[in-house]
Amino acid sequence: MNRSKLFIILLVLAALILASCGGAATETAAPVAEEPAAPVAEEPAAGDEFFVFLPKGLDNPYWDECRKGMEAKAAELGVKAEFLGPAVSDATKQVEIFESVIARKPAAIAVSPNDPNTVLESIQKATDAGIPVITWDADAPDSARLLYIGTDNTAAGCTAAEEMAKAVGEKGQVAILNGALTALNAQQRVNGFKECLAKYPDIEIVADEPTEDSPDKALAIAEQLLQAYPDLAGIYGVTGVGVPGAAGAVKQANKCDSVKVGGFDVVPQGIEFMRNGCVAFLVSQRPYGMTAQALEIMTGLAKGDKPESTNIDTGVEVVYPETLEEFLTTSH
Repeated sequence: MNRSKLFIILLVLAALILASCGGAATETAAPVAEEPAAPVAEEPAAGDEFFVFLPKGLDNPYWDECRKGMEAKAAELGVKAEFLGPAVSDATKQVEIFESVIARKPAAIAVSPNDPNTVLESIQKATDAGIPVITWDADAPDSARLLYIGTDNTAAGCTAAEEMAKAVGEKGQVAILNGALTALNAQQRVNGFKECLAKYPDIEIVADEPTEDSPDKALAIAEQLLQAYPDLAGIYGVTGVGVPGAAGAVKQANKCDSVKVGGFDVVPQGIEFMRNGCVAFLVSQRPYGMTAQALEIMTGLAKGDKPESTNIDTGVEVVYPETLEEFLTTSH
C-alpha cells in the first residue's frame, strides 16, 4: 500500500473515533440539561403536622402536669406537639409567642390566656389563616376560639370555699392569695370563693392579694399577711403558686396547726407541705387529663371535625391528707 492511501485511511479512522466520542458526550449531558427543577413546597408536608399548646408561663409547677398529659397523648396518637410559653406569666410575651407560632402554620393551637383581651387579635388571625384555635385551662369567651376545655372555675372556687369553711370551723379571718388580676380563670375562682363563703357570717375575708403567679411573690405576701393578721385562720391559694407560698410562710411561723391553708393545685411543693401537715386540702383540676383530652380534640379539629360542645368542663377533685397517696397513684 502506498503512503497516500495509508494516510487517507488513517484520516478516516480518526474522524470516526472523534465522532463516536462526541456522540457519547452529547447523550450523557442531554438529560441533565432537560431535567426540570424540583418544585418548591409552599405548605408543610403531612408528616410535618404539629400541634401547639400556649400556657400562661412556665414557672408555675401546675404546667408540668399539663405538659406530661400532652406528651403522653401525643405519643399515643403518633403526633407532634409542642408546649411553648414565657419563662414567667406574661401576657405580652405570650402574644409574641402566639404570633410566631401562627407563622409556622400548626395544625391547631390551644391557648391558656394570661389576659383574655390580649389574645383576641391573635386568635382571630390564626382563625383567618385556617388554624383551629381552642382555649384550655383559661377561656377567652369573646374570641373566635372554637371551644373551651377546662375547669368551671366559678364552681371550683365555690368548692374551695366550702372546704375552707370546714377547715376553719366556719369562723375566723381568711386571706386570699390571688393569681394575676388579668387572668379570667383566677378571678372566676376568687368570685366563686367569695360568693359561697358569704353564707358563713362568722368568716371574714381580710385580704385579697395578687401574686402575678410568682412563687417568690406568693411567699413574701403570705409572710406579710401573717404579720398583719396574727389571728388569721386560713389562707386560700388561687393558683399553683399560692398554696406552696402560703404553706411555706405558715411553716416558717410554726402555725401549721392554727392557720389552715388550701386551694389550687396539686403540685409537688403543695404535696410535700400537705405531707408535713401544713395544707388542709388541695383542689385538683386534673391538668394531665385536661390537656390530653384537649390534644385529642385538636387532632379531630385539624381533620375538619366539628366540636360537639363549645364548653367542656373537665371537673375537679378535692384532695385531703388522708386521700393524697391514693390520688397520686390513680390521678393519671
